Amino acid sequence: MAPTLPSGDQSSDQDNWDNGRLARKRQLLTEIVLRNRLTALVVDGDTTCRVLEQLLLRSYGVQTQGVDNGRDAVTLIASGVKFNLIIIDMILPILNGLEKATRQIRDMGVHCKMLGVTACSGESERQAFLAAGVDVFIEKPLDPEHLVPILRELDGQ
Repeated sequence: MAPTLPSGDQSSDQDNWDNGRLARKRQLLTEIVLRNRLTALVVDGDTTCRVLEQLLLRSYGVQTQGVDNGRDAVTLIASGVKFNLIIIDMILPILNGLEKATRQIRDMGVHCKMLGVTACSGESERQAFLAAGVDVFIEKPLDPEHLVPILRELDGQ
């Protein structure tokens, strides 16, 4: 027998079963006011993903820079530009994120937080990305529930 929705006033009572506590908890998890200036490099070959990730970061007050391939990321970091956070896609044109770019960035002595993102969510991909040097692995799309705790950590909250 299929469940039925209550009718009338019962529906609103059921929708508000927690008096909004769950919605407030979710809001607290995704809200942040930064106390410090944070910078992030977004490395993603997909323009739409890169722009959306940068917009999300900027909505929290993070200054961002974006590049569309691993070579440009390595070159930028080698020039001395420092970031608090690097978000790097697994699959990139010109020095892919998994093997080449992530390892080269770590080999340059960069110790900032590196967040690996990809549309490939298998355990083997996660393990390979972590082994390459990222600190955190997240399946795309990047969302506030995953990003905000990282920003809080970087901000010392």
